[in-house]
Amino acid sequence: MKMKKQSKFYSLALTALLSVVTAGCSFWPGGGQENNLPPNPTITSVVAVSEDYYGSIVPYKPNQTRGMLAGNSYRIDFSRLELGLMEIARDTFPTDEYLFQEGQQIKAEQVSEWIAQYNIKAPDGKKKTGLLVNVLEHDYLEKQQKQLAGMVLGISLSPIYMDATGKEKTYNTDELRAKGQQVAARIVQAVRADNPQIPIVLALYQVPDKNSTLVPGHFIMSGTVNANETAISKWQPINEEYFLFPSDVAEKNYAQQSLQFDKFKRQTQNFFGEYIGMTGLGRFMGGKLTELTITATAEYDSRTEVLQFTQFAAAAIDEAFDKSVHVNLYVQSINRPLAIYIRPASGEPYMHIYRQ
Repeated sequence: MKMKKQSKFYSLALTALLSVVTAGCSFWPGGGQENNLPPNPTITSVVAVSEDYYGSIVPYKPNQTRGMLAGNSYRIDFSRLELGLMEIARDTFPTDEYLFQEGQQIKAEQVSEWIAQYNIKAPDGKKKTGLLVNVLEHDYLEKQQKQLAGMVLGISLSPIYMDATGKEKTYNTDELRAKGQQVAARIVQAVRADNPQIPIVLALYQVPDKNSTLVPGHFIMSGTVNANETAISKWQPINEEYFLFPSDVAEKNYAQQSLQFDKFKRQTQNFFGEYIGMTGLGRFMGGKLTELTITATAEYDSRTEVLQFTQFAAAAIDEAFDKSVHVNLYVQSINRPLAIYIRPASGEPYMHIYRQ
C-alpha cells in the first residue's frame, strides 16, 4: 500500500469516528433523526473518497451470517476473513466501479442448514466435527445504479474430521481444497436459485488451529462463477500461511526469516537495556514473506522514551527486513497503545506517537 494512501486511510478513519460520535443519538430509540433515514441508498462520502477501499451505501444493513459458527470449538478471526475477502474481490470488482454492502441475499437459517449437513457425530455421540464452519457473504453494487452486481462468498472450513472409530484426524491442504470445492458447488446451486445472473467469487478459508490464539486462519483457494452460469468455471489455489515469531514452527519452516526477526529483537532489547516483550506475525504468500506485524510491549515513563524506541526500531526494521516486506510495528504498554510505525512495501513510512 502506498504511503499516500496509508495516510489517507488514517484520516478517513478519524473522520468516520467523529461522524459516528456526532450523529450518535440517531442510533438509539428516541434519537432526533431516527425517522429521517434516506428512502433510497446513497453513497457514504467518508469511504468513497478512498482509492484503496470500497465506497458503501447508507443506511447500513448488517450481515445476518457474521459471527455464526458451527460450534464453540471453532475460531475464525473475522477481521482477517473480511479483509481477505475484500482483497480477493478487487480482482473481479474494482473499487472504482463497485460499492460494498454487507451480504443481504443469504439468510442465517440457510447457513444453519448448510452447516448442519456437515456435522458428524462420533460413535459414542459425545463429540462431533463439521467440515463447514461458516459462510460469509459480501455484496458488490454497480456504482451508478447501486444495484447488486456481484457476490463474494467466504466459505470457512475446518480440517479436523473423525474417522470411523471416532478418532480425530486432519485433512492436508489438498484434501481440504477438494472437500471445499464440493461444499462450494452445493452452496452455489442454492444461491443461484435466487440470483441467476450475477457473477460470484468464492474463497475457501481454513480456520485457525483451535489451540492457537495468535495465528489467524488463511485462504487456500478461490473460485469464480461467471454471470448466467451455474457452475464454478475456474479454481485457483492460494498459498497463504501465517507464522508466529519467535516459534519453533517458524524456525523449522522459515529459518532465514526467523534469524532476521531474532536479530531485530536482540538489537532493540539490547539498546534499551530493559525488558521489552516482542512478537511478530508473518504473512507468507507463495513461500515469500510479504507482511510482518510486530508487537512490542513495554512500560515507559515518558513519551520521549517511546519516541526514541520507535525511531530506533524503525531503523532496525530497515536493516533486518527486505524493502518488499510491508512491516507494521505496534508499540504498547499493558493498558494502552503508545506508538505505531508503518513501513509499506512501496511509498513513504508513517510514524505516530500517541499523546495520551
